[in-house]
Amino acid sequence: MDNTLNILYATMWGNAEMVAKKLNHLAEEQGFKTKVAELNDISMEDLCEMKQVAIVTSTTGHGDLPTNGEEFYDELKIADINLREMKYGVLALGDSSHKHFCGAGKKVDARFEQLGANKIIDRLECDGGTDGSIEWSNKFLETIKKYD
Repeated sequence: MDNTLNILYATMWGNAEMVAKKLNHLAEEQGFKTKVAELNDISMEDLCEMKQVAIVTSTTGHGDLPTNGEEFYDELKIADINLREMKYGVLALGDSSHKHFCGAGKKVDARFEQLGANKIIDRLECDGGTDGSIEWSNKFLETIKKYD
């Protein structure tokens, strides 16, 4: 395991990817070694090796992950893995006019907790945009530094 900050995202229209890339830029400015990837590009084996993770996801349909996060979540749901070494945070994008507001972020967050991962910051739920994402990103980075 290494101390790379893994910024993992799932997006339908590009907002979550944009937020992930902004978080990456902030992290690099602060000297973090980072890796940005779509959720579907991450295997459960990869996930088990990660110590620091930021999840950025939008929500589609009935509280579902976007297409580029569906396979990851399908595997995560059935995975029998131990994430106790992981420190993580979730930034969820959604629209409160929908019944399952930020459902994708809530699902991933809940499953990470079930698998023993350590949430180091409260989940941010952005309503209809990305308001608050820069503040959350800075707070997440500040918090993760305390564990190095």
